[in-house]
Amino acid sequence: MRPNSARLWQDFIANYDRVHVYTIHPGAHAIARELVPLLRSMGRLGTWYAAAWSAAQQEGTTSADEMAHVLQPGDALVVGQSTVFADTQAVLKQAAAAGATSIFVFDHWKNYAAHFGDGPLPDVIVVPDAIAAASIVDLFGNETRSRIRVLPHLAIEAAADRILTSGIVEETGMVALLLDPTEAADGLGYDWRSVLAAVLRKKHSASVRRVLVKPHPRQDVGVVARELSLIHPDHLEAEMFSGDTEHLIARASEVWGMTTIALNIALAANKPIRSFQFGRNEVGLRASNPHLEPYVIH
Repeated sequence: MRPNSARLWQDFIANYDRVHVYTIHPGAHAIARELVPLLRSMGRLGTWYAAAWSAAQQEGTTSADEMAHVLQPGDALVVGQSTVFADTQAVLKQAAAAGATSIFVFDHWKNYAAHFGDGPLPDVIVVPDAIAAASIVDLFGNETRSRIRVLPHLAIEAAADRILTSGIVEETGMVALLLDPTEAADGLGYDWRSVLAAVLRKKHSASVRRVLVKPHPRQDVGVVARELSLIHPDHLEAEMFSGDTEHLIARASEVWGMTTIALNIALAANKPIRSFQFGRNEVGLRASNPHLEPYVIH
């Protein structure tokens, strides 16, 4: 962890005696991987509770089913971002009922309002920068300013630092295509299938010779592989990649995707990026990421 980031998070954590962590999805899990050791080193770690994808990673987490019996008044509960909005709202209510302080940590720059619905806002909302903080205030009003804390995005920083110090040699002409689990039903104007087909059939510069397609952690690899097999670009090689995402980013001469946070990691690791959002509508625009907008092709 970068020394300044550690100091800022330590100053924040020092306000709480016991801090539990709750995660479901990959982005929140990645932040917890960095945060939990810091909490432990400070003697403030309660329990890391996990469900769904996060629980399946088998990293010493405890089933989220046990959380209701442990939360006590005075505890703090760090709630990681998830697209299962109803679950987020239920967990926030659970923390409030137990008299615990809820700390919601955004790992992305979108869907701010959807996470909380009509339910109560978290006691503390942690965002990675001033752009996100301003968006929260715009949505929920000036009275939310006192709830907001701007703290470094631990997962992006850690991943970018690993890539930059990996020593992996960049492969000229190879592009990493990092997918999102977006479906047509999400109503963005595009989805992973339409982007995959459009990107591989599009004529790119002669320097692009090979595209390695990396499914999102929450995607079915077999489904993506079948979809890829139906596309036959005549101007470049395209194949699946099943290895480590950071390793792939380090190897790539460019990194392409839609709105995955891995594009932010690539950007932080000084990689050229492109965000393909062909056919994007207003819903798709709101689901985008302000840091990616300069690189969007739609």
